[in-house]
Amino acid sequence: QYDEEVFTAARSDFYVEDIRWITGTPPTSSMERIETGWKGRFSMKIRHGPRIVEGTLELTGDDSGNVRLDNKDGGLAPGQFVVFYTLDECLGSGVISERHWAKFLLD
Repeated sequence: QYDEEVFTAARSDFYVEDIRWITGTPPTSSMERIETGWKGRFSMKIRHGPRIVEGTLELTGDDSGNVRLDNKDGGLAPGQFVVFYTLDECLGSGVISERHWAKFLLD
């Protein structure tokens, strides 16, 4: 049994870890400073397909953060890579965490 609202959120919101930036540091010049760190809009590629999606990354540490996609993606799974772009420049990538599916656990 699952909660429809939780299921929908799990298709667009997820935690990403092991983020590696090409420059070695987060691209803060294209992000805004928020109370908890940095937040920015990026184009993203998830999995190996050709589709580019838009969304927001909120860093929770130097190598981890929360992603919120503008539109749902039905194929999110832990272990898949997410690549971050701005226009046509690749900035870095991270891995969808196992924490992604924790949202499905209900009491």
